Amino acid sequence: MARRGAVLRPAVLAAIAAAGVDTIEVAARPRIGIVATGSELVRPGRPLAPGQIYESNTIAIAAQAVRAGAEVASTEIVEDDPEATRSAFECALADADVVVSSGGVSVGPHDYVKPALERLGVREVFWRVRHKPGKPLWFGAAGDGTLVFGLPGNPVSSVVCFELFVRAALEAMTGAEPGRRPVARLAEPVSRLAERDHAVRCTWERREDGMRLRPQPAQDSHLIAHAAAADAIALIPAGSGELAAGEVVEYLPL
Repeated sequence: MARRGAVLRPAVLAAIAAAGVDTIEVAARPRIGIVATGSELVRPGRPLAPGQIYESNTIAIAAQAVRAGAEVASTEIVEDDPEATRSAFECALADADVVVSSGGVSVGPHDYVKPALERLGVREVFWRVRHKPGKPLWFGAAGDGTLVFGLPGNPVSSVVCFELFVRAALEAMTGAEPGRRPVARLAEPVSRLAERDHAVRCTWERREDGMRLRPQPAQDSHLIAHAAAADAIALIPAGSGELAAGEVVEYLPL
């Protein structure tokens, strides 16, 4: 009825109550600290100066974290400054089980995340993945076991990397049983990338033989408005050629 690691959905809770059980033991919600980096970032609702944009990644990450069963401990927007970046991560690490940042993990002159984390004793486990979007993804661990994910700053990359990497870590921390990803057929052919897996944003298309995933025409990782209109992310494995229409692929629901 409710095995160890099961998610307590409404029907499961009702079944537990129907058995006369009034108290159960559950895993603690992981606490997550969120840090967005970039001097150009402004919180929504404030006026924009030239060269500035509204910060949206912390909103998405917080919503994704709650959906994954986590508790948001803090959110911070930090300018491109070495000491300010170090201080922001120090505060986030002090009160979280997992720290997730966006931006500042590439090789640009204002990418201060990796040096800041190194100064704080966070050990790098890996940097960069063969995946589009999300190539600059960074992952490390602090001495006390706190996990740190450095997500790319582009909004779509941030959303995809959270679903593929951060969500899996949060579920493992709660003891949740890993579930199988759903599958569906493609509505049209999709070209494969030779050396990288590709997360392709799609919308659902209803057909007589069932629902199919139709890739959106634009797949740029900065187009968050397009991602907002997507229903799912089709996971296209690396390889040559293309996957034909009707091919079965795994996907992530949005």
